[in-house]
Amino acid sequence: MAEKTIERKTKYLRPRSAVSESKDGKLRVRIEMPGVRKEDLDIRVENNEMRIIGRREHPASRPYILHERPEGDYLQIFTLDDTVDQGKVDAVLDKGVLSITLDLKDQVKPRTIQIRSE
Repeated sequence: MAEKTIERKTKYLRPRSAVSESKDGKLRVRIEMPGVRKEDLDIRVENNEMRIIGRREHPASRPYILHERPEGDYLQIFTLDDTVDQGKVDAVLDKGVLSITLDLKDQVKPRTIQIRSE
């Protein structure tokens, strides 16, 4: 995939997203990106930032009777703190929803303490 850059003059849509933390010490990010193909996604993690750009093909101009879907490309930026292991990121695109899993560093993962009896 060719290098993609962000031009400040371009207007991007901010997709709907949800972030949650699982019991197994992972952050899960789900982002709605309808109309975006896997090859048109660019996800970068650097300098405590995760930047997601989704480009979608714009349909040829046609007269609409009703058009409620906004036109444009997607951009979402998340700031990552020091608890996130930036080397362990997994992404899956399925039916217009991008799911990203980020691992937390071992020292911040929840753990169960075994209780001994004497």
